[in-house]
Amino acid sequence: MVVTCIVRWKNATGMRDFTYIQEHVTKSLHGRNNGPWSFGFKLYRDPAHANSSRPTSQQSLQSSLQHPQSHPHPHQQHQTSGGGSGINSSVNNGSSDAKLMYQVVLGQQPGQAYCMVDGSVVVEAEKELEIILTRLKNLWQLRHNVMIEGTSFEIGDFTLRVANILLGSTYKGLLLEISYHPCSTPNIAADLFREFVESIVPATAQLSCEYEYNYELVGLSNHDFTMAHTGYQYMMLFRNDGLL
Repeated sequence: MVVTCIVRWKNATGMRDFTYIQEHVTKSLHGRNNGPWSFGFKLYRDPAHANSSRPTSQQSLQSSLQHPQSHPHPHQQHQTSGGGSGINSSVNNGSSDAKLMYQVVLGQQPGQAYCMVDGSVVVEAEKELEIILTRLKNLWQLRHNVMIEGTSFEIGDFTLRVANILLGSTYKGLLLEISYHPCSTPNIAADLFREFVESIVPATAQLSCEYEYNYELVGLSNHDFTMAHTGYQYMMLFRNDGLL
């Protein structure tokens, strides 16, 4: 049982604020340092989506998941139209018709990858999907590959994962991933997350966070939280904040 919330402290100042969080958590809140933590984020681009003779981006992804080394998760069976908090638009990244695919690999579940093409559904697959995608360069071109590393803390019923967001040489703030263990229903703990975040960052912190999502728009349950929900939260943070 667990639900998560992803927060970006936009005006954090690097290691000084990382140290502030670490000392506040361990000394004031009596949290326990659980050691290193990391997650990976990749952004792929479909360069020739406008060619109607080719399969669509989502069909290409679904086809990739049929490879013997990769096994689709039932999340991909819940087909819904994108909208609301889904990713709906093409981006002007060399081609106005190019589509994007977001891929997240979480440190707490390194053998799984979570993917989504634009406003389609979230798909869970074995991490070997990355090997397949390298063989599909005419369909998917890797545009960004980010590895973020930080530290994990246990604080009562919460797990807090903290990391500086460094994209190349550009600092993009402090990342906070908060997990609340006694709950497994999405959106129920929104107020609790707000209170927890307010207890660990200073009043001057400028935050980027969504505490509630309509997960059914991307094929996920609004009743049972899974790691795929966490992956989707990361996709939305990176997309909405224009981090890549």
